[in-house]
Amino acid sequence: MSSAESQRRIVILVIGLVILFAPALFVVATLEFLILTGDLALSQISLVDFLELYLIDLVLFVVIGYGVYRLTFWLIENPLPDALDTLADETDPGDEGTTDTDAVRDDGL
Repeated sequence: MSSAESQRRIVILVIGLVILFAPALFVVATLEFLILTGDLALSQISLVDFLELYLIDLVLFVVIGYGVYRLTFWLIENPLPDALDTLADETDPGDEGTTDTDAVRDDGL
């Protein structure tokens, strides 16, 4: 097994563990906050309620992660139009021959 292949497997394993455990951490943080504020007692939470919260968080985490993934690749494939890049390079027609440093106003300070 090559070094690149083992690194790829480690990266896939880490991504899988993050996908698996990040929603659980969100559920625990939510429950801890509700317990500290006095809105919830641990005796009120059943295992089914906890699993339901976990599955909802898992689905939301995966959907948001996939959305960020797709948005990133869409932005890579469809960069901003060139017209937006040229706006910063253009100067006003009345300022021909001047540069940005010439146009700086001196307030006498």
